[in-house]
Amino acid sequence: MRRKISYDILEPVLNQKQHAHRLLQALDLEPQDQAFVSALVYTVLENKLFLEYQLQHYIKKTPNPKLKVLLLMGACELLLMETKAYAVVNEYVDLAKKLNFNHQTGFVNSVLKNVSEKGLLAVSGSELEIVSIEKSVPIWILKLLKSQYSEDFALDYANYIQEIKPIYGWINHLKYDQDSEKYLDNKVVDKQVFNTDLIKKSNLIIQDINSQKVIDDLPIEVGMDILDCCCAPGTKTLKLANRLNNTGRLIGVDIAPRRVEITQELMENANVKNATILQGDATTLEFEHMFDIALIDAPCSGLGVIAHKHDLRYNVTPEDLDDLQVIQKGILRNISQYVKVEGLLVYSTCTLNKKENEKQIEAFLKDNDNFECIYQETMDPIISRGDGFYVAHLLRKW
Repeated sequence: MRRKISYDILEPVLNQKQHAHRLLQALDLEPQDQAFVSALVYTVLENKLFLEYQLQHYIKKTPNPKLKVLLLMGACELLLMETKAYAVVNEYVDLAKKLNFNHQTGFVNSVLKNVSEKGLLAVSGSELEIVSIEKSVPIWILKLLKSQYSEDFALDYANYIQEIKPIYGWINHLKYDQDSEKYLDNKVVDKQVFNTDLIKKSNLIIQDINSQKVIDDLPIEVGMDILDCCCAPGTKTLKLANRLNNTGRLIGVDIAPRRVEITQELMENANVKNATILQGDATTLEFEHMFDIALIDAPCSGLGVIAHKHDLRYNVTPEDLDDLQVIQKGILRNISQYVKVEGLLVYSTCTLNKKENEKQIEAFLKDNDNFECIYQETMDPIISRGDGFYVAHLLRKW
């Protein structure tokens, strides 16, 4: 049963670009089963390219995409999870039958027996190619990072995203519970908090340290009017509400109706009183008033967060980057007109791609001389032990 459930999560993630964490959150399993399913799903995702490399030596013809998921799972257990070999092979032959791959059971049996008997195969190629496979980072991502930063950074980042990193968080002072203090040390969350209801009740908020920094560094004063574009799932919006201490006016906008609902639910659960969450397209949405600060948490390639969104690295393509830059430009163009004189237009992304970051801001400033960049930063994930973020503060002069 546990392997079938794991398959039902991995298949749409790998073949339909669904998100693993959302599918896992929807499960209602016994703790032991939940732990097994989560471990198998994430180990496959963290090592997909490596597992494909191991399998290709025993497969002459590319298998059906759905059957390939089953083979990846079997290879994962045999090579990376140390399950007993005979049990693994038998389990996946049975699973193939349950999934109506009856005519492929011999193929599954043969491939997985070879994987078990031959063990781990050494990876060959250039240093970048070897790391791409061993750390399961698509080679185009590493080449992009090499060209924009350095080969050392690309290699270090590939290693970094496979490491276990701290869980970061902060205390929601709009719904303060002193018990939250026990589970937080310099923004690092004690995992024991997951045995409490403090997160569910929005007393303690899980948020990456650099994502927090985007809001922490803003010159916010109580009573301000603030716009938060592309706000879902709402953790930045909630931090803005905390900085405002529930004063002023806080408008959140997101294009996806369900994500708007999720953000509204968080605001209600977290005791936010000064926020209104709207559904709309930030490239065209109109407002009747101006804002002291307009934050654009822009849709981006997410290359800075692949350390914990493992499926993203396989779903984003170079072509997506070009499309995203057009959307980002449209949001900047529209939202900039609603910033007060002497107000701030703040642009942030969770990517390391400079074309979505520095180059996007350079292009905007070239076309809008009434704005001046007074601060920008690329937050190095390796140094900070968080995600890779970029932020720019643009002051409206007139």
